[in-house]
Amino acid sequence: MLRLLKIEWNKIFYYKATRIFTIIYFLMLLAIGGILSLIKPEIGGMKLDIAKLGTFDFPFVWQNITFLVAIAKIFIAVIIITNVTNEFSNGTLKQNLIDGLSKKEFLTSKILTNLIFASLSTVFVLGICLFLGLTFSQSEEGIFKGMEFVGAYFLKLNLFFAIALFLAILLRKAAFAFLGLIVLWMGEGTISAVEFLFKAWMEKGLEKVDPYGVFISNYLPLNTSSKLIDLPKMSMEGFVFGGSVFKYSTVDWTFVVASIIYTFIFLFLSYRLLKKRDL
Repeated sequence: MLRLLKIEWNKIFYYKATRIFTIIYFLMLLAIGGILSLIKPEIGGMKLDIAKLGTFDFPFVWQNITFLVAIAKIFIAVIIITNVTNEFSNGTLKQNLIDGLSKKEFLTSKILTNLIFASLSTVFVLGICLFLGLTFSQSEEGIFKGMEFVGAYFLKLNLFFAIALFLAILLRKAAFAFLGLIVLWMGEGTISAVEFLFKAWMEKGLEKVDPYGVFISNYLPLNTSSKLIDLPKMSMEGFVFGGSVFKYSTVDWTFVVASIIYTFIFLFLSYRLLKKRDL
């Protein structure tokens, strides 16, 4: 395992673009802890203090922060796709196979890299949540309530990285893999929109459809990743009475199960592609 990680480390940090994206990604995660608490937007002549709205109160901070920072995962997806497609275009994969590295070991090295990126990101986010919560929280709730969102964040990254890895192996070209990711995202968005409109037609009105209700399209791969940490629910009642505007919610465990299944499916498909293809 250490041998595979050493080989992968050398490949990743050989490319300048990969180093830059890695540094940008982790700097973005660190910057969130310092910048979010300083944001005080002015709406209708009234300045709002994000911290006083309960954004960093326990247990809401776990969902709020993991939801926000998940957007940055695209930077790691770029690294994964670039790293894998370079193996094909530069002929390093073929050379590694000639030197005795098996296809299974090759894929294992990529999976281990994904796990390391996901683990480091999760540790960073855990630290950010604890820092913001312990610094700004005015709630009397225990710090561990809602902490399952950190675990959901780890699963979210692994699923997204597994999809990126599969597309990179399937399409072999970075541009095509990125395009494939966009097409998949747009395709799932279209299916979701069609399902929503169909439900509105059945219920005879858009306003009668519960956006937080059960949608089959939510269990598509990218949608599953997204729904692991959903948009935090808010209540104006809390704002009026000077409390938190956020409503407590938990991780939907059906999406946890779905994400684990999808992750294994995409990793298995990646292995089957590598095993059958003439490299």
